[in-house]
Amino acid sequence: MQLTNPQLILLSRLLTKDAKSVKLAAGFHSVDAFSVTCDGGSISVGEDEAYTPTTSIPLLATMVVALHRAGFQREGIASLIIDAATDAVNRGSRVGDELETTIAYVEQEVKDLKARLSADLPDKVRAGKVRVKGK
Repeated sequence: MQLTNPQLILLSRLLTKDAKSVKLAAGFHSVDAFSVTCDGGSISVGEDEAYTPTTSIPLLATMVVALHRAGFQREGIASLIIDAATDAVNRGSRVGDELETTIAYVEQEVKDLKARLSADLPDKVRAGKVRVKGK
């Protein structure tokens, strides 16, 4: 049986939600043939929209360029980042959260950088959002 495009999207999105909460043990898993029954559902597709691609800036590469150009402050900045990352890893928390705590002005600096980049970067178009409901 060949699925239609809407059926394929509905099934894929519904299964993706469920699969995110499942963890398999390491090793080989044999799966017997099975069938799936879907009670139907709905799909809502939004219009394409323009956005400024600030999130597509590679953060690690950006940080390397900034450190490279930091001159005599380079080692101090790198040390601060490594210390904060080490503290976060040792506590089992996120490095970004630790950096924000360690450097109080980070959140405002990130907002300022995004605003500056948004003003200078051309907009891109992304496909409209797809919302799925069903069982």
